[in-house]
Amino acid sequence: MFRLGFIIALIVFSIDRLSKWWFIDIFKLPAKGTVEIFNIFDVVMVWNRGVSFGFLSASDDVGRWALVGLNLIIVTVLIYWLKSAKNYNLSGAIGLIIGGACGNIYDRVKFGAVADFFQFHWEDWYFAVFNFADSFIFIGAMLLIFNSNFRSDSKN
Repeated sequence: MFRLGFIIALIVFSIDRLSKWWFIDIFKLPAKGTVEIFNIFDVVMVWNRGVSFGFLSASDDVGRWALVGLNLIIVTVLIYWLKSAKNYNLSGAIGLIIGGACGNIYDRVKFGAVADFFQFHWEDWYFAVFNFADSFIFIGAMLLIFNSNFRSDSKN
């Protein structure tokens, strides 16, 4: 089960890195500002210095490295958990979270903030800007909740 979770984490990390490379270096999103894709969906460059939705914003290097350290501790705990995973659902969920977390750790180390660019909105209501890593973390967390409520001892 560890191998499956590790492969998923690598795929998620790769998708996140490729998307950020494309939006930042190829598409040049930072210079374009907001680009409307659909009337409810935009891509916009936001550097998130905090955690989810900008919470616990770390505006200086001490905060930045504290968040990196905290994220590394969380990933270490998740790797330990992954080693004891007994089914595919749990392994996959943990792999999604590890891969997404590593993508965001990479950004924080390289840029000092996490690159976010997807934004949904409806009239005057705007959802927080996010990236692929955030999406994979969310899906992994939902799968963990599902697994905890409907788990079985089988490998399914």
